[in-house]
Amino acid sequence: MSPRTDLRPRRRMDPQERRDLILAAAAQAFAAQPYDDVSLSSIAHQVEASEALVHKYFTSKARLYAEVVSQAVQEIAAQIIQADKALPTGSSARDRVRTSILTYLDFIIKRTPGWTTYQLLAGHEPGLATEVRQQAREQAVTALAEVVGGSHGPRDDFAFHGYLSFLDTACLRWAQAGCPPEERYPLVEAALGCLEGALGDWRA
Repeated sequence: MSPRTDLRPRRRMDPQERRDLILAAAAQAFAAQPYDDVSLSSIAHQVEASEALVHKYFTSKARLYAEVVSQAVQEIAAQIIQADKALPTGSSARDRVRTSILTYLDFIIKRTPGWTTYQLLAGHEPGLATEVRQQAREQAVTALAEVVGGSHGPRDDFAFHGYLSFLDTACLRWAQAGCPPEERYPLVEAALGCLEGALGDWRA
């Protein structure tokens, strides 16, 4: 680590604040570079800490990356829940799903190109991050089933998983094109049509 030129006393951070700072620096690094090109030493340098301290909080680069992915999926899930709660009581399942898609697109706009990088890494990342994605997908399926009135068997389970995969693929294509506003609503309608066609109807 480079010697300091500013010799003013540093404010001592509490452990949670230091952890959050490392996590924020890691999120920026992994969004900007391929996973293999990011080092813990470079992240430590960004937060003026030692590599040993980063290891103390996260034990490994794989675990740190998994924490970054976990933070992102928790954030989007929380935003979708908040948007759903803001809808009028008795809103249809279609309107609720539509709102969730629009919320997701807003999230992508704010996080691109980082979101695109994380999507492209899916399947080519540490196992810990894959586990985080799988858990998030199952939670998303459960939430989607609640919106449409529950799962009525294997067909619905296939429909939910297929819809979420379609949505991520469509969103990746949209993000790689620069998130063009004129393609926003065609994407929404295509995703809604995908789910409706797979389910056969909107039950709620």
